[in-house]
Amino acid sequence: MKEYCLKIGRLLKLNRIWSIIFCIYFLTIFVSCDSSQKPTISKHAGLTLDSVAKHHLLSSIINSTQDNNRIRDSLFVEYEKSPNFKQNIYYWALKALNLPFGFKDDSLINSVNNIYILPKQVDEWALKKYLLLKSKADHTDINSSEVTKELMNTRSQVEKSKSVFLFLYDNMLAMIFYTNQDSENSLRYIKLFRQNHPYATSARFLQMYYDIRFMISLDLDGTPGAETYLDSCQALARELDDTLALMRSIDFESQWLKKQGKTKEAVDRHRIYFNYLTKTKENTALKQYNNFADLFLANNQPDSAILYVKRGMEIARKNKKETKDMTSVLDILSKSYEKKGDYKQAYLYGRKQYEAYLQATEVMQKTAIADITARYDAQKKDEAIRSLQENNDLKSKFITQQRWTFIIFIILTIFIVFFVFSSYKQKLFKAEHDKLLLQHKQLVLEQKNRQNQLNPHFIYNSIANLQGLISTDKKLEANKYLVTLTKVIRDMLELNRKDFIPLEKEIDSLNNYVNLQQMRFNHSFEYHVETGDLDLDNTLIPPMLVQPFLENAIEHGLMSLEDKGCLQVRFYQTKGTLHIEITDNGVGVAENSQINKKKESLSQVITEERIELLFGKDKHVAGMRKHPNFKQDGTGYQVEIYFPLTLNFD
Repeated sequence: MKEYCLKIGRLLKLNRIWSIIFCIYFLTIFVSCDSSQKPTISKHAGLTLDSVAKHHLLSSIINSTQDNNRIRDSLFVEYEKSPNFKQNIYYWALKALNLPFGFKDDSLINSVNNIYILPKQVDEWALKKYLLLKSKADHTDINSSEVTKELMNTRSQVEKSKSVFLFLYDNMLAMIFYTNQDSENSLRYIKLFRQNHPYATSARFLQMYYDIRFMISLDLDGTPGAETYLDSCQALARELDDTLALMRSIDFESQWLKKQGKTKEAVDRHRIYFNYLTKTKENTALKQYNNFADLFLANNQPDSAILYVKRGMEIARKNKKETKDMTSVLDILSKSYEKKGDYKQAYLYGRKQYEAYLQATEVMQKTAIADITARYDAQKKDEAIRSLQENNDLKSKFITQQRWTFIIFIILTIFIVFFVFSSYKQKLFKAEHDKLLLQHKQLVLEQKNRQNQLNPHFIYNSIANLQGLISTDKKLEANKYLVTLTKVIRDMLELNRKDFIPLEKEIDSLNNYVNLQQMRFNHSFEYHVETGDLDLDNTLIPPMLVQPFLENAIEHGLMSLEDKGCLQVRFYQTKGTLHIEITDNGVGVAENSQINKKKESLSQVITEERIELLFGKDKHVAGMRKHPNFKQDGTGYQVEIYFPLTLNFD
């Protein structure tokens, strides 16, 4: 029960910001003027008075309150010159400007209700319905299901009529769902409000929009985007030089800080906003004192919390203003006295809070019952319509059945023939598919066999190298060599299980292997890898494709050099083809032709067979090229491997 009380209190507390924003917004929503000059009626010469009023109803948000009030007064003067001005909906829309949601002006409501609107006047009809619904809505308390349902049905009609005033209904629905603790639907309609507003790109509109988005985000799980909207509120307030908006954003910031657990900073920021309201004599509502007290309580300052709540209650009594924040107020007092250790007072205020909770529960139960009844009635009506429609469909089918029996029989016969033919064809396709699948498995096994032929050759050479180190009593080098060899063998065993691996893993495996060889030859050669702009994580390559050529380059090209050798591997792509160049500055083929013939034989044959199995036999698509003695001095050796570029997300 206590948790539910807190939930109601939180709702009533958060509604203060919505109230402030909507009061400011509706002070400007109905009248406007050109912000670059003093507004006058004469600048709209040639337009009817209703057209001028309608224009200001739509564009007022982009102007200051002072300018909007001036143009509103000018419109009143012009309207009241007409004998039938009380039958004009735009006149009463201007009159309702300063009235809050749920206003009780019976004279205005009756006047609006008695205005006759022609069917073709879609904007005037939308405006009339909006003013009547505005008198029923409440931005400080839970709205009944009847009001919400009527508003949604009317909005649907306004949307179908394509009235320019659709944004007013989106705005009201966003407010109602927010007060009813339905932040998801509130977010939905505030987005529609921006989408349907004719001046949604103006700075003043965005300033108000970001205020509301911050409030809704703060109420959603995870507060998505709250900090971004807060920054936008403050930036636009400074840009517009709007002191009230800037102060309001400071209040938002205090709520955000409290949400983050920074209660001291929250108190300090809210103090600025509170002092501003006091200075401007706008700090007269209990909820404003209550909000400050809530921050003091969160910051473990119960005395200050009690002081500000009681000050607010005293001001409310002097002003004779009824408040609906008592659940939250009593909750703060109860918790504050509990923190002070005054459990008697905490209990008394807890009892009062419980009584307030019972009143709120009664309202919510009535609303829930009304909502369930409305849904039940709608469901019964839908079922009756569905039953009638089903009966009509059955009668129609029965009447047409005799006429179309022969046609149905022919269609059924065709369908059976087609089904038999399709089944036979499907069996043929399945047999062909099984055959192709078997061939594919055979090709995969052949590829694995070719790939594994390299492994014994490499292991034999590596063990021979390790034996050489041990025989020369280089125990430390032999130990390091053995650790690196273990990494290389592990790479070989893991990577050879797959047809393709990411290029990054292939490069890591090559680095391990070259590191092994550099240990063997005392780092007598340099090693470089270039990848350009390739995506190493998503570019795929057959495993252990490059390593045999590095082995040949080191053992048969660089080992015989007196100077320092250089081994370079370059990966790049052109027109959907991946190229791999292995280049060394070794002796080439002239000085040691017999060795180089052996160098080419095994690795070249196996590599070419692997490429053919994977990519086919078309040399224009995939293959290998050799460039012996490619340097001007007749030295060096270069091998180029190329095949279609394969990406992981292909």
